[in-house]
Amino acid sequence: MSEVIDMRSNYRDEILAVVHEIVKRKRINEFKVVEVVDHMLNMNPNLKASTIRTHLTSRCCVNANANHAVTYNDYERIKRGVYRLYERESKKLYFVDVNVENNSLLALDFEMNQEEDGRVGVSFFDTNRGRGFLGKVLVQEDDGFVFLTEQGDVMTFRVATVEEYDLIWRRSVEGNVRSFRSDEELHKWYNDRFLGE
Repeated sequence: MSEVIDMRSNYRDEILAVVHEIVKRKRINEFKVVEVVDHMLNMNPNLKASTIRTHLTSRCCVNANANHAVTYNDYERIKRGVYRLYERESKKLYFVDVNVENNSLLALDFEMNQEEDGRVGVSFFDTNRGRGFLGKVLVQEDDGFVFLTEQGDVMTFRVATVEEYDLIWRRSVEGNVRSFRSDEELHKWYNDRFLGE
């Protein structure tokens, strides 16, 4: 491999770059510590595996053990040896199309996880109840993704925008809903109203 880590930069930046590369390649926000360590040692065998592990599991992990000093909020532990990038914007609202039925669901409190058997699980709250599906991601983009469920349904998730909300969703909402000036304001309103956050 021709990549070499610039020792003038810090471990955190290099580890974060590798994690982003792994997550992008896997098309899911989940990685194993061993994947990062192996990748970085392949790039530069002079690095210390223990330092890489310490950064991932302690210094840069939002839910590290209580006796660990957390310096950065980069990663979140899912289970032993498995982490994900900490999503500061995890309170996004998604519009969901199911098969050919456009705008059939709203999705709040969204999570995507890799199951032990390799399948991908998605779960969310649709303003009425929690939903969960197993399947695989077909397409991943910055503003959403396409998911194929094990039952054969194609679900298209896209980050909600004020423009689409005003055009399509507003008329089906009961009661008075104020106007939103930004996508973030729309997402926050739904999270506050339905999740109490």
